[in-house]
Amino acid sequence: MAEVSLRRVAKRYGSFQAVENFDLDIAHEEFVVFVGPSGCGKSTTLRMIAGLEDISDGEIWIGERVVNDLPPRARNISMVFQNYALYPHMTVRQSQGFGLRMARRPKEEIAEKVNRATSLLGLQGLLARRPAALSGGQRQRVAMGRAIVRDPDVFLFDEPLSNLDAKLRGQMRTEIKKLHEKVRTTVIYVTHDQVEAMTLADRIVVMRDGRIEQVGTPYEVFHTPASRFVAGFIGSPPMNLIDARIVGDGQGGLAVAVPGGPALPIDPARFVGVRADTEVTLGLRPESIAPEGMGGPIERPYGFAADIGLVEPLGSEALLILALGDVEVTARVFRPGPRLAPEAGVRFVIDLNDLHLFDDTTGRRLDRRSE
Repeated sequence: MAEVSLRRVAKRYGSFQAVENFDLDIAHEEFVVFVGPSGCGKSTTLRMIAGLEDISDGEIWIGERVVNDLPPRARNISMVFQNYALYPHMTVRQSQGFGLRMARRPKEEIAEKVNRATSLLGLQGLLARRPAALSGGQRQRVAMGRAIVRDPDVFLFDEPLSNLDAKLRGQMRTEIKKLHEKVRTTVIYVTHDQVEAMTLADRIVVMRDGRIEQVGTPYEVFHTPASRFVAGFIGSPPMNLIDARIVGDGQGGLAVAVPGGPALPIDPARFVGVRADTEVTLGLRPESIAPEGMGGPIERPYGFAADIGLVEPLGSEALLILALGDVEVTARVFRPGPRLAPEAGVRFVIDLNDLHLFDDTTGRRLDRRSE
């Protein structure tokens, strides 16, 4: 079994705290993605797991061993790097078997494992080529094959797709997902691309300033972000975040008032402990705002009129920039049709079941689902 546990792991460079109090348990065969902005500590954490960086505090467990003091070669991990790290003079076949030859494995075993890896990754016709004769996607598959032949307990991926163009990144995401289905091994994957995180992960670890901001499934992180930061980071386009205020609705209930705009009723069973006359951040996903008749099923619609200031057509969908009171927000419309254009006084609906409230001071989520 190849569980990975990080217990209060920290990394300091002099007075700079790169990673702090990092606690995480990763199950055997789980695909976990570390995601966050540049400089949040995700690659540093991966390199500590790999043994390429010493830890300043805490413990790292792989299986039943504490590996803090073990060199990388003794941890039974394989790492795929951003720049592929292929030897330019080696053919694909030689590169695949290099690690096993260095470990003095029998020739028959090397041939068997190389053939298995190249078959899994569709590299059979490329075995005699050197890196200069390979495309970026082929080089990345070679790097993945070199990792597979070692039969590691854990695969580590450090932003492996960042050098590829958009179309090839999409293809390689599919390849990596299929690979994990075939080779059921624990995977820890680092990326700054939240689309990669959402499509690949069993669980996502959102990081910020060296700390874990939220751990959850892609569904949980998207639909119940634990903080204002996660809400603004996960989602493309990101959640609309609006400085707002809790007010009475005139009927004994509460509403969240948008500056210069509507007061949206709050479900009292959901938003527990929210009080009138307090400042909050209101979050609205672009998908929860739509012109009347153009959105999907909405359980609790709230109608309002707004001016469409800008239309960004994206083929099967469009982004609308509109005024909600004094605030500019983005709405996302699927299958918009050819006539959608900037226009005044358009009727929109907001799904009141998709309101998100965050504490104005701490940034943490305020509703019952965050408890």
